[in-house]
Amino acid sequence: MSNKKQKMKESEIEEGAEVPVEVDSKADLSRQSQTAAEEYLNNWKKERADFLNYKKDEARRIEEFARFANEDVILETMEIVDDLELAVQEYKNIGLEQIIKKFKDLFKKYGLEEIEVLSQKFNPELHEVVEMEKDGEKMLQVRAGYRMHGKIIRPVRVKIIK
Repeated sequence: MSNKKQKMKESEIEEGAEVPVEVDSKADLSRQSQTAAEEYLNNWKKERADFLNYKKDEARRIEEFARFANEDVILETMEIVDDLELAVQEYKNIGLEQIIKKFKDLFKKYGLEEIEVLSQKFNPELHEVVEMEKDGEKMLQVRAGYRMHGKIIRPVRVKIIK
C-alpha cells in the first residue's frame, strides 16, 4: 500500500491544505481522531465562553447607556430649575416653590441626588469654586450640584468665604 502512495512536493502543497499523514495502525488513527475531537471540543468551549462573556459585557454597556440616556435633557432642565430658584429668592410667595418641588421629585425619579455642601470640606471632584476670599475656609453654595447613579453630572458651584 505504501508503494502506491504518491509523495507531494512542498511546492505542490497549498497553504492551509491538509497534508495526508501516514498512519501505522488503526490504534494510531483512533488516538489521533480522539485527540483532534478533544481539541475541537476544547476550542468550541473556549469560543462559547468568550461569546457568553461578550453578551454579558454588551448587556452591561446597554444598561449603562440607558441609565444615562436622559442626562443631557436633565442638565438642561436643571438650568430652568436654577432660574426658578433665583426667582423665588427675589420674589417671595409667587407660587414657584411647588413647581421646583415637582422638578426635584422628577430628578429623584431618574436617580439624581443633590450634592450636599454643608459640613463638607472642599473636594475638587464635587465642588467648583467661582469666587474665593483670602483665608476663606467655609463654602457657600452658589448653584446646586447633582450626582446621577453615583456619577457626578454637575459639580456644586461654591464661594469660599471666611
